[in-house]
Amino acid sequence: MSSGHRYEAVGDGNIGVEAEVISPVRDTGSVNDESIGYETSIPIHPKILAPLSYMVPLVAGLIVILLERRNTYVRLHAWQAVIFSLAVGVFSMLLFWVPFVPTLIHIASFFATGVCMYRAWRDAETLTFFKLGVVGDFAERQVLGSTVLPF
Repeated sequence: MSSGHRYEAVGDGNIGVEAEVISPVRDTGSVNDESIGYETSIPIHPKILAPLSYMVPLVAGLIVILLERRNTYVRLHAWQAVIFSLAVGVFSMLLFWVPFVPTLIHIASFFATGVCMYRAWRDAETLTFFKLGVVGDFAERQVLGSTVLPF
């Protein structure tokens, strides 16, 4: 799948530290160079659509994954939101018998989701993808590498 974006890794791989820069490939025949990198299948600017993926756990991300086909930045954030919400659900179900652990997991995920939403909004101008460690790596493989899931 060619999305018209060049992708380069930046950072050292620590949770919340690594970011990816998705540079738009310049087309010399394009009339409007200001919109390069901001084209979406859904008529919403990526600065709104990427954080929106985190809004309702699992549901919003899946809707964006299914509808958005053109913008790599938005798809990366949607996949990260879905994978993160699934991981939070699995860990809280596995540890439901330990007192207060599921509650702590959900509180931490609330703050992590807030950070991801803020970074998705703030970094939309530079198209820098804020990764949550392994979750971000898996999201990256879904969008840019070999797709494991049927989306």
